Amino acid sequence: MNSIAEYLRDRCRDAACHRVTGQRRIGVELKFPLVLPEGHAVPRSVVDRLWSFLSQRGWTPRKDPLTGKVIGVQQAGERNDTLAGCETGYSKIEFSLAHVADLNALQLQVDALRATLSEFSVLEGVHFLAYGIHPRTPPNKNLLIEQARTAFWENAFRSNQVLSPDEGDDVHLFTVNATNQVHVDIDEEEAIRVLNVLNGFAGAQIALTAHSPIWRGAIDPTYLCVSEILWDWWKPAQGRTGVPEKPFKDLSDYARVLGDLSPVYVKRNGKPLGIMEYPHFHSYYQPCKTQTALNVEKKHVQVTPCPEDIAQHLTFQWFCARISRYQTVENRSNDQQPPEDMTSIAALTLGLVHSSEEALHILEKHSWTRLRELRLVACKDCLTSAEANPDLLDLTEQMLRLAEQGLSKRGLGEEKYLDPLFSRFRARTCPAQRAIHLLQKRGMPELIRVLSL
Repeated sequence: MNSIAEYLRDRCRDAACHRVTGQRRIGVELKFPLVLPEGHAVPRSVVDRLWSFLSQRGWTPRKDPLTGKVIGVQQAGERNDTLAGCETGYSKIEFSLAHVADLNALQLQVDALRATLSEFSVLEGVHFLAYGIHPRTPPNKNLLIEQARTAFWENAFRSNQVLSPDEGDDVHLFTVNATNQVHVDIDEEEAIRVLNVLNGFAGAQIALTAHSPIWRGAIDPTYLCVSEILWDWWKPAQGRTGVPEKPFKDLSDYARVLGDLSPVYVKRNGKPLGIMEYPHFHSYYQPCKTQTALNVEKKHVQVTPCPEDIAQHLTFQWFCARISRYQTVENRSNDQQPPEDMTSIAALTLGLVHSSEEALHILEKHSWTRLRELRLVACKDCLTSAEANPDLLDLTEQMLRLAEQGLSKRGLGEEKYLDPLFSRFRARTCPAQRAIHLLQKRGMPELIRVLSL
């Protein structure tokens, strides 16, 4: 566990040392359901043609070391590369944009990406949706993308409490959800404070950004934010999803929680080696000691733990906010947003990071148990039942003010990217309600058209 804590400290220090002109770097992971005009997932051949299309426009193909197949493309950026690929599901396309120093530069990236993907959409007659879940195609094993990162999923967290064995395994729930995730680099001394702030405000964020009420071809009877609640339905992963049971005390406490989690796999030469036989990560991670792992042919091999294994293990906890392997705090609980509002999540996250001290004081007025409850309240009702949940309404308003103050400190005029969220708060609404209205009044084809990039 000390090894994990030291690794995290080193990563945070490295991030601070590499800031350009003192500005934090900001990155986003934008995920889009790729669908046919009536809302069903596209065939795999369409995704293959997407990578070919982008390769012809200067992007570099990326091959999976396990299968040897092209699984995405990348494009050079100022600080790191923009990476495009499939996440868990082949028809859930993910663009991890190269990190930038301000939201205006990020907006330019988003605009350029939309223009490029719109060109492909017209060419192929398909749609990238600015929406949080596949609206028609249900989660199932046939959507799973075959690549190194998914090689051990079905074995690591086996469950059929939601999906039937014919449909697949419950891990296949994540072949359909699409989020708007934000990375911001952090200093060692602020890391846990920022983590607790973003986790604590998860409910308030969801209340404004829920955008996944329609899936399996119908309106969900209970949730406006189905995409987030899937983590709660995935029972084998409990204890590593949602809002943590307690706020973290410090980096050592966070490292202890991570070390107690069961491991999944490590990589050698880009290929995964399963280490699920170890009950905890800390029982596997003993440097200089040879351990046993399982390769994809299900044969035992010898492996010596190394720091990159810690980086890999960081990806196997899915709290609403987590410290990532990329020297950032990662804000994860927000659905993909309507086409014109995609930068709003980065603005909210960055603003809260810059106001984290004040934000933590606000959260400390509430019990952590209540903050965890508000996440579930928001997934169901957002702000539609504000009178019944004044805590959620109050937290949401204070969160927006804190984010605005934080961005104002930067002096770059980035507060304007919060405008959609302020408008939603005033109207006590979220994008999910508009999506329901579109489906009920105009039907699925119009919903697809309106939410398309």
